[in-house]
Amino acid sequence: SSSTLYDVAIINENDIWAVGEIYMNDSLGNPDSKIYNAIHWNGSQWELLRIPYYYNGQSFYSSIKAIYAFNENDIWFGIASLIHWNGSVYQSINTSSFFPALVNKMWGTSSNDFYIVGTNGQIAHYNGSSWAKIGSGTTTNINDAWGVFENGTSTVYCPVSSVFNPPQDKKILKITSDKVDSISWKKDRIVYSCWTNNKNFLFVCGEGVFVNKYGNWNEIVLQPVGTNSIRGNDINDIFIDGDYGFISHFNGLNWQIYNGNYLKGYSRLSFKNDIVAIAGNYQGKAIIEIGIRN
Repeated sequence: SSSTLYDVAIINENDIWAVGEIYMNDSLGNPDSKIYNAIHWNGSQWELLRIPYYYNGQSFYSSIKAIYAFNENDIWFGIASLIHWNGSVYQSINTSSFFPALVNKMWGTSSNDFYIVGTNGQIAHYNGSSWAKIGSGTTTNINDAWGVFENGTSTVYCPVSSVFNPPQDKKILKITSDKVDSISWKKDRIVYSCWTNNKNFLFVCGEGVFVNKYGNWNEIVLQPVGTNSIRGNDINDIFIDGDYGFISHFNGLNWQIYNGNYLKGYSRLSFKNDIVAIAGNYQGKAIIEIGIRN
């Protein structure tokens, strides 16, 4: 009970990760207080994992809120600090001096150009040798990060909202060369997630689904449910998930809605080539669902 998956990452069809907090039963069938914080698909089965954070010579296990994978030997895990898998060991990175917050999401072009965002408006950037704190201009939670790399420069978009801590900002930040600006967002709507693959289009979701085309916002009318994550391969190949078992796919012409079990709550999704992986919970149990395009 009380298990959930917060985030998911696809490396390939035989290498899929999801993170969260998972509690199992012991050998007698009773609830076990030991926490598992990740699951891994190795091509034939799912493995339950306990990924440690090392501090002062001791190992600690906590729920993991975010994951970002560049390849099988370069995977980042977000807690109230960071854990990095380098292919051999889990390295613990204390972020308290430059990022005193929970890591909500991560994005980067490589581990030499890597951004983390989180609670209380915190942003930090890693350039391969050192971390730099970036002032966001807000103390509201930053829920997601997604960017594009063009002409040698990363541009990162970050939706800002918090339903739990009003009064709050509702905005979309834009980070370029570690300088923060915001893009036009005049709607009084919560934004949880964003995705783009070029600077002319930006899709966001939360309280509704919207697309910004060449500076103009339009609402995409789907179903009146909260949407939590949006990812794509291209602007004509996009997935969204949300509350009450909501999943939708855009093929460039229309949005196909897949109405699942309304008791399911989906958190984050990962979409790569012909595979979509969707993480969440169902009646107190952690779930992950995989879709494969034929």
